Amino acid sequence: MNILPIFKTLQSSPDVVALVNNRIYEDIAPNGTKFPYVIWSLVGGVPNHNLDCPPKIDHLTYQLVVYDTQATRASSIRKAISAVLDPLCTITNLHSNHVERVADTNIFGRGFDANWWFDR
Repeated sequence: MNILPIFKTLQSSPDVVALVNNRIYEDIAPNGTKFPYVIWSLVGGVPNHNLDCPPKIDHLTYQLVVYDTQATRASSIRKAISAVLDPLCTITNLHSNHVERVADTNIFGRGFDANWWFDR
């Protein structure tokens, strides 16, 4: 099974690096991480089996969310990230915008779901 190259791919984009630096994490950000930051999580995957040979393609599904204290900036970062990833995978669903209250700070989340197919 393949491993998603989310961090590596986003770090190759000067536009994304200018917005979030290297604050791109799998599953959870470390405590005290500065906003804005990006979290991505693998939510499923299947090898595409064939009757006459082993699988030649893996199909992986992931979610990505941008967290920030500014709603507009979180949306702009999501747009920049989608511009980098969309040529490599298929974005299937935008998440509903959400807000969380942490102490006296509003944290806005902007995300999407996507599918990525890899040759084995």
